[in-house]
Amino acid sequence: SLTWYLAEGATHSGFNLFYLLQNPNPEPAFVDVRYLRPSGDPLVKTYILAPDSRTNIWVNQEGDPLGAAEVSAVITSTNGVPVIVERAMYRPVGAQIFGAGHESAGVEAPAEHWYFAEGATGPYFDLFFLVANPNAQASLLEARFLKPDGSVVTKTYTIDPNSRFNVWVDFEGAELADTAVATTFRVTNGVNVVI
Repeated sequence: SLTWYLAEGATHSGFNLFYLLQNPNPEPAFVDVRYLRPSGDPLVKTYILAPDSRTNIWVNQEGDPLGAAEVSAVITSTNGVPVIVERAMYRPVGAQIFGAGHESAGVEAPAEHWYFAEGATGPYFDLFFLVANPNAQASLLEARFLKPDGSVVTKTYTIDPNSRFNVWVDFEGAELADTAVATTFRVTNGVNVVI
């Protein structure tokens, strides 16, 4: 794709954030990474991907203010050469540098609806949803938290333009503090997001 979206990203609290970009084409790709932060204007950096190559962007090493931040990203090939984008995050565990980690492919477009079957809060788990709004307008978002007993907890959020937003479900009310939960999100004003 020419554009990829990544909602999750953190470079604080021991997290190491990597954007993994593949250019499978015989010509270079000129790529802009637009870093969306919880507040402030997006930060844009430009990279050149060599032909037939893989490029790692270690976001922690990209300088201030990205060295200890929460970010979402919009990655765009500006010269019409399609690329592939994934995101990896690692955290040390004891003496093991990359003892814990997870990886995800980017998505090709924001959407009106997002669905998550997995989720749990309580003494053993913390549940976060990371929301990226890559648009110039605020997004109005409705979350429906579906509990095992069939009850539904509904919350609404306003996601600022060009920003990244966290929903820490454990702290969204007593009814969500210690439970298994599935979650659906719906944009209510037509300004689609990535979650």
